[in-house]
Amino acid sequence: MKVSVAIHKEGEWYIAIDPVTGVTSQGKTIDEALKNFQEAFELWFESAEEWEKERAKKGEPVATMLIEIKV
Repeated sequence: MKVSVAIHKEGEWYIAIDPVTGVTSQGKTIDEALKNFQEAFELWFESAEEWEKERAKKGEPVATMLIEIKV
């Protein structure tokens, strides 16, 4: 899976955020912020998969598909 992450610095912290899902993390270094982001995103993804399964069982629409295009 490919995720775009924006990183910026706030004070002494680097903030990593995926603008699509809103998953956010922080770290004292860029590497730490990205490592923390990966962990946070994996947890988010696991819960999103469970949410989709429950919706599918009820016959409700599931999540949309994200497609990356070059412009």
